[in-house]
Amino acid sequence: MHVLVLLALLGCDQAAAPAAAPSRTIAVASNGRDTDPSAFCEVWAPESGAARPFALPATEGPVPAPDPGWTWWNLWATWCVPCLEELPRIREWDARLDQEGVPVAVRYLSVDAAKADLDAFRGKRPDAPTGPRVQDQASVGPWLATLGADASASIPIHVLVDPAGKVRCVRVGGVADTDYATVKRILQGK
Repeated sequence: MHVLVLLALLGCDQAAAPAAAPSRTIAVASNGRDTDPSAFCEVWAPESGAARPFALPATEGPVPAPDPGWTWWNLWATWCVPCLEELPRIREWDARLDQEGVPVAVRYLSVDAAKADLDAFRGKRPDAPTGPRVQDQASVGPWLATLGADASASIPIHVLVDPAGKVRCVRVGGVADTDYATVKRILQGK
């Protein structure tokens, strides 16, 4: 029991996951609804021309066709409590962004070590995210480095990719209700 509590307090760092990255507090602007993307994103490229190109690592399972607009990739795993806690928020934000005229294709990339674990989880939870799974756990760290992120960063990780296929924001750690305005601002290209 104590081990589970310790793992929950430490985030999603397990042997099958990348090592934990330091957490940081996000400062909310005085209006309480906006944050600076450079404080929200560990990797922030305000201009597409300076951003790195996005490509997935080798995966198993169907990869959605590229979207002509913004794409939000969420790296998650079935054993990651913060990942599971934020899934309803991400779904809600996806619908809300669409209603507010800020369309984004939300995609999920599992970093579960075993396909059987992911399949079993999805069998028990019909609301579980669909999408591919990273084929080789050893490729996650080097892949994160290609995005400009720390190769030892822990999930959840969010990657916001602009319509040109460039990585504009990499957020290491979960998203909170107070982060909605920042995500919207990034997706609007502001």
